[in-house]
Amino acid sequence: MKRIIKIRFHLGAGENFMKWRIENVNDKDVSFYSPEEMIALMTNCKLYNQKATANNIHNGANKTVCAWIMCESFEFVEQVTTFGEQIKYNPRVIPHWVDSQGNNIDKKEYVSMSINNKTISAI
Repeated sequence: MKRIIKIRFHLGAGENFMKWRIENVNDKDVSFYSPEEMIALMTNCKLYNQKATANNIHNGANKTVCAWIMCESFEFVEQVTTFGEQIKYNPRVIPHWVDSQGNNIDKKEYVSMSINNKTISAI
């Protein structure tokens, strides 16, 4: 199956500022969810990062879209019962996706991941 769901944190000004943005890339359907209502599981995931843009942000440029997660499936759940390794992304701090040891994990693939509020975990 193909990864058709694109997930990222929306930092653009407006009513959806600081919300999760979920897009089906096939039909361009886009939804926004506040972090407080975001408890979800994803399967067949891959981390994407535009290195040049991330490096510019790291060096002081204004933030713009430069990282996202692509996945095959996405579903809301009542709670996440299995917690794995925490995954982070903030190009102001480090211009790539990082695991709990600080390793660069750009382009890394995971069988499943979860989002709980603003916390992303590999399961």
